[in-house]
Amino acid sequence: MSQVWSKIRYGVRWNPAERLALATRALNLQKVKSIDISMDPLHHDNLSIRTFWHSIMAPKVRLTNPNVRVKTEIRNDRRGPFFVTTLDDGSKLHISTENMTAMDVIMNFNRLTGQPELGKAGTRPRAKI
Repeated sequence: MSQVWSKIRYGVRWNPAERLALATRALNLQKVKSIDISMDPLHHDNLSIRTFWHSIMAPKVRLTNPNVRVKTEIRNDRRGPFFVTTLDDGSKLHISTENMTAMDVIMNFNRLTGQPELGKAGTRPRAKI
């Protein structure tokens, strides 16, 4: 790595993978009634929605609201990926994930559902599943 990039990197205080892990730790589906995921598997920019989909299907996240309905629509129309979240109060959140990282998608989802954007760092007690 060149000297310039090492000095620029020295100023970075966070690692994207760590931020993604902390955002995933803060996921909570208590206020969510349903999530409708719509994506084109051949679209060039669907990694973030796949990561979001994987994150909300984790057992610890599903335990926050076992009644949440996750429906997936696989399209073939070359449009960008998006998901629609229906909250308990009846409002709908339409989030387009095109040109977004998975960390940004999960942090926006947490913020819009009233949860903290990032979870607590460090070890936590083991959950009984």
